[in-house]
Amino acid sequence: MPTPINRIVLRLIPAAFFAAVLTHRSAEAAELRVCVDQSSPVKAMDAGIAQAVAKQQGLQASIVPFDGSGDDDDGLALSTFPKLLASRCQLVMGFPLDAQGGVAPDGTHATDAYAHTGFVLVTPRNAATTLDQLPKGSEVAVTYMTTPNLYFSAHPRITAQIFTTDDETLKAVAHGDVAAAMLWMPYVAGHLDKTAGRKLQVSPLAEPHAQWNLVALYSADSEAVAQQFEQGVDALRRDGRLQKLLMPYGEVAGGAQVATPHKVALRSQASMPGRLIKVSDAVAHNGDVGLYTVQQAETGRATFRSNCAICHGPDLEGRAGPALKGATFANPEANFHVGDIFKIVSENMPAPAPGTLPHEDYVNVMAYILQQNGYPAGSTALTFDSALKSTVRLVYREHTQQASN
Repeated sequence: MPTPINRIVLRLIPAAFFAAVLTHRSAEAAELRVCVDQSSPVKAMDAGIAQAVAKQQGLQASIVPFDGSGDDDDGLALSTFPKLLASRCQLVMGFPLDAQGGVAPDGTHATDAYAHTGFVLVTPRNAATTLDQLPKGSEVAVTYMTTPNLYFSAHPRITAQIFTTDDETLKAVAHGDVAAAMLWMPYVAGHLDKTAGRKLQVSPLAEPHAQWNLVALYSADSEAVAQQFEQGVDALRRDGRLQKLLMPYGEVAGGAQVATPHKVALRSQASMPGRLIKVSDAVAHNGDVGLYTVQQAETGRATFRSNCAICHGPDLEGRAGPALKGATFANPEANFHVGDIFKIVSENMPAPAPGTLPHEDYVNVMAYILQQNGYPAGSTALTFDSALKSTVRLVYREHTQQASN
């Protein structure tokens, strides 16, 4: 039979147990768990911002590393981000969004931008600071499958030299092999050594899709955490600490525009997190005129799977290379046109030997891409010239997508 003291102790045990549980839950709630891409040139910056925000909000920062390089056979698909948020962290730092518009990956939302950055022009010191200032015939280095590949059609006086990696692109201009290079600013800031830095200058690019924002991704379950993160960022912005944390990779979002982006060029993302814009509203003016034939799309599927699937997935879902279908690839806010995408396809693919396929193969692959993004077939075949000159907007048509499996 319990003594009076034992009865008191027994009554205290449940109270102590629940107190311990509540303390544990409180400790969990006080943690800010963020995933930081270890392959990103801004990994140290992102970790520093997360730690500063956590301290400002009275939280304990926990940095969860992950590899977003996509160097293996499977690459890093956009579907990876909701999985990270479901299992490893509350926020994924450093996700780039096209400042002209885009959407966060399906199953995620985006915080307000905490940094502004983009693509820049790298030239020898005291040389040209814009593409128009470069002498006629100048060779300009760009990295395979990045946004600046789009700019040569608007600047026919210069020619492209396409390199496989950012490292090769930067070395080409540093060694004087080309007149200029167009690169992602965070990469340049992190890789220009003191010697090269004295010989080269970096200038903003005033070109379409050259301006990008960095955001943190979160899931619906972490909305409160995202709001707390935004409050912390706002406090850092007001007292001037945010700008110090961002240098030299970018500027405070909404402030001075630094043109400084990334290989997400074909996975344009957006200011309206997770919003899928309906094509019936966005591209009704394009009509439903077929741009290609069914046979071209079927042939293009086989060509794509033989030459492109290793990087972009057999169903265009994205692997080491970006996805080539869906709302994150072709969204209305990005304002891409068929000709823009075809130029990249025909000049950058396949990765081992860009631009080496017959013209007909590139046309058929483009037909397959159009089909998989919901564009109807017609009776007139797509040609190389018509694809290159096409001003039809490329926008994913969710409800009318034609499967070809």
